[in-house]
Amino acid sequence: MLLSMTGQGQGRTQHGSTEVAVEVRAVNNRHLKIHTRTSDGLGGLEPKIDSLVRRQLRRGSLQLGVQVTGSALDSNFNLRPAVVESYWEQCRQISQQLSIPADVRLGELLTLPGVVADPKVDGAGKLDEALQAQILETVDQALANLNHMRRVEGESMALELASQLQRLREGADTIKDRAPQVVEDYRFRLNARLSSGLADVGVQLHEADLAREVLVMADKADIREELVRLRSHFSQFQQLLDADESQGRKLDFLIQEIFRETNTIGAKANDAEIAQRAVDMKAVIEQMRELVQNVE
Repeated sequence: MLLSMTGQGQGRTQHGSTEVAVEVRAVNNRHLKIHTRTSDGLGGLEPKIDSLVRRQLRRGSLQLGVQVTGSALDSNFNLRPAVVESYWEQCRQISQQLSIPADVRLGELLTLPGVVADPKVDGAGKLDEALQAQILETVDQALANLNHMRRVEGESMALELASQLQRLREGADTIKDRAPQVVEDYRFRLNARLSSGLADVGVQLHEADLAREVLVMADKADIREELVRLRSHFSQFQQLLDADESQGRKLDFLIQEIFRETNTIGAKANDAEIAQRAVDMKAVIEQMRELVQNVE
């Protein structure tokens, strides 16, 4: 089962007067990168959100936003005089050390970290457990919707990749059928060319000499090993398409190997028809590569 790395999911829960809305968007990335945006005061929950995401996704770049509204965020924010005093004292000391005016206003100090206390978050930075559970529940809901979209797109990608893989098999079979004829055609052309040239100087062509030249050419143009490896790669690729777990990295590796073998076949075959068939196959492989790069 293939999973796309691209998708979008939303989650929304309402517990009493508290509403939590979560939206997650995912795009391609070689690794898993998570960018989380939360309402004020929810930063302490981000590690748990990160852990929840990593249990369900392995690759992709995610933008995850959490918005909480309602009474759960109704807090009596209080100033911490000791913190303000500490900031002011540090500013005064630096002013004396550097002999510059301590031109600091109270409003500027109030914007510094830790000056305002939020009662809904305790001293250890732990959210109210009920709100925490609701947020994680909503994140999980959004991820479930995201994964549903990723599975649907992955199924479409698997069908397209299977169709393209069949085209590669057909191309490889055509090349396999053509390969023996390449040697025969070379023998015929070489025999005609040498016989004509030697006849002009009164020399007879020996069959052994012709056979030796043909064998040298046949050895250089032998593509049997490449065809065997291609069939093996095709089989492995199909197994990954049918596997229960999405394996984008392995598919990407196989695509590279299939391209390499196909390119070698086109270069070694010494035949216009096989070379053209290899070019056609490489065009299909490039289309497959673009799809595979979006597979988790």
